[in-house]
Amino acid sequence: MAGTSLLERLVSIYHDDPLRYPGLRAVTLAQWMLESGRGTSGLATAHYNLAGMKWRSEMAPYATKVLYPAHDGPDYYCKFATLENFIAGYWAFLNRSPYSGWEEHTGNPEDFIGFIGKTYSGSESYAAKVLALLPEAEALLRAAAAAPADDAPAPAAADGALDLGTLVIDPGHGGTQPLPGSSPNNAISVSGVKEKKLTLDFALLLKSALERQAHGAGETLRVVLTRSSDVNVAGRDRAQRAFTTGARAFLSLHFNGNASPTPSGVETYLRAQENGNINYAEDLAFAQAVQAGLLSGLRSVAPGTKDRGVKPDTQTQHPGGLAVLSDINLGNTTSGRRCVAALAEIEFITNPAVDARLVSGPDALENRAAVMESLATALRRYLHP
Repeated sequence: MAGTSLLERLVSIYHDDPLRYPGLRAVTLAQWMLESGRGTSGLATAHYNLAGMKWRSEMAPYATKVLYPAHDGPDYYCKFATLENFIAGYWAFLNRSPYSGWEEHTGNPEDFIGFIGKTYSGSESYAAKVLALLPEAEALLRAAAAAPADDAPAPAAADGALDLGTLVIDPGHGGTQPLPGSSPNNAISVSGVKEKKLTLDFALLLKSALERQAHGAGETLRVVLTRSSDVNVAGRDRAQRAFTTGARAFLSLHFNGNASPTPSGVETYLRAQENGNINYAEDLAFAQAVQAGLLSGLRSVAPGTKDRGVKPDTQTQHPGGLAVLSDINLGNTTSGRRCVAALAEIEFITNPAVDARLVSGPDALENRAAVMESLATALRRYLHP
């Protein structure tokens, strides 16, 4: 795979989103494809606004306001911090007076887009243009639903390709209910974005960067996510994905928070020796590679980023050990396979400057991509035999 596009990342989230009207999933995806040029417009790539939504004060719970030079002149549009926020924001956008009554037109895609289309675009032909993309949108959703299970056997490496094996990326938190070893959410950014949404977005960006880089370098790399939607997964089950997929490495992504707005910087954790780490030296080397990749990427967008170092998990709020770093949960044994593991706290999203840089500012998505590109390079370098 050459890399996951923005549209494919959106589909991966949207295909199992718990919509109130699931029969409208494909037609709304088709509308977003039309509005965003299949996820390639500047408004989509820079601000996750795939529906061309202009700013309205009612959108404040989902988006921030950004001045954007559209084809009909500059205007204020919605900027979404995550694709999950975009999806929720789109449905909130319809719950405004210009679209009153749309819920009476949810019986089929034609009725729905026919009702909202003229108001949305001002064009009599808008609904027809959206419906022309409906078969393609349906195919994308079917493909996402039918994707091979992550614990299925890895495909054989292409002839001549350097096989880097399998890497599991774990977007921290998720869902609404606490599970053993995993809370639904911890930190919340200055602009109000939950850590769980940012971890998924960064994980999807990292997966895309890894696949694209590996493809360009003639390598085979299988990237597995522990979750691809807003669900929580127990810490043990997250780590066990490394065992069921035969992964060489496991990386859990998180963001820090603090009651004070001052702290900042990146830090990476590994299983402490006193917590029974049976491959401490290997884990340390992996954690150092993760820390170096993140630090380099973060300093490319903020040269003063603080290096908080590599630390044992005894220095977390769980001194007895983090479930996602447990050798038992990872399936590691003293005489058998070993999977290295680390947990990265990418930055403090409770710091206003960090929030502006990585969450809510006009260059946030570009900055995220740069950080994940750097981390992807470091991970591939580490996985090279």
